[in-house]
Amino acid sequence: MNAHREIKRHFHPRFDFRRAFAAVLAAAQLRLAAAVNRFVARWLERCVADIEAAQGLFNGDRRAVRDYGMGGAGLGVSAPR
Repeated sequence: MNAHREIKRHFHPRFDFRRAFAAVLAAAQLRLAAAVNRFVARWLERCVADIEAAQGLFNGDRRAVRDYGMGGAGLGVSAPR
């Protein structure tokens, strides 16, 4: 008779609302984190595309450094001769 009570007690169909709520909350948290990750990934892709477009605009406009008179110094200050 004792064994029958043990089995009955372990498999009693009692719904635990706290655990169910915790599981639902965890699933919602994972979905929110995934949505934020997708949002940030798309934002970073747009930033990279904007940077690449801007670099494309300025790459064709560059002149050689010697055209600006900054031959070797790099700071616009020429060495005394």
